[in-house]
Parts: sequence; structure tokens; C-alpha cells
Amino acid sequence: MKDKKLFYLAPILIFGVVVAILLYSTKSKNQGALLYETRCANCHMENGKGLQSLIPPLVNADYLEVYRNQLACIVRKGIEGEIMVNNISYNQPMPGNEDLTDTDIANILNFVLTQWGNQYPIFSLQEVQAQLENCP
Repeated sequence: MKDKKLFYLAPILIFGVVVAILLYSTKSKNQGALLYETRCANCHMENGKGLQSLIPPLVNADYLEVYRNQLACIVRKGIEGEIMVNNISYNQPMPGNEDLTDTDIANILNFVLTQWGNQYPIFSLQEVQAQLENCP
């Protein structure tokens, strides 16, 4: 009798686990989009194209690949000085977001890295935390 109950319960339990994983994954993606919208879109625009020659684009931005090892620190601490994005110079300071959690930063970065046709590798939370430990 126990084997019969287990036979019927196993698929239900597996289904529940799969649904929980999918819900968590969707929540993280939605969280990244929400954080981008509230923290980044005012300057980088909702479409990630930036603001003419003032704010660099995030769409197909070579900077995301070349400076991947600094992206978490840039989100947390901001950046000043000239940067080159797709062979165009930008020199507008970006304020930091000191109040964002490590998870928030990972969610924002992963949203940017996978939106608007971007196909860059995503960050693990551990990778973001390692970068943040070494911010200047």
C-alpha cells in the first residue's frame, strides 16, 4: 500500500519542485527588469540605447564584454572619467548604487546581459560577490 501511495505522490512532488524552480527563475528575471527600470532606465533608457553622446548604450555594448570583471563594481560604486563604448567616447559620471544588495546587482547585470539582443554570459551571485570584494 505504501508503494502505491509513493507511486502516485512522486510525480506530484516532482511537478511541485519544477514549478517552484520556474517561479523563482521568473521572479529573478522580473526583479532584474524592475530594478533596471527604477535604477538605470532614466539614463540608459528603457531600450538600453543610452542618451546620444552623453550616456553610453547597453545594447550590443562591447564594454560589457571587455570590462566584465568590473561591472558589479561600476553598478555599486559608479564610474567617472572617459570610457569607450563601441569606439565612441563618453565622459559623463555614473552615480553608484550603494544601497543595492549583491543579489540586486546580479539581477540587474543579468537583465542587461540578456536583453535587447545581448547574448553575453550571465553572472552567478558568487561572481558578483567576488567582484564587489575587490572594488576600489
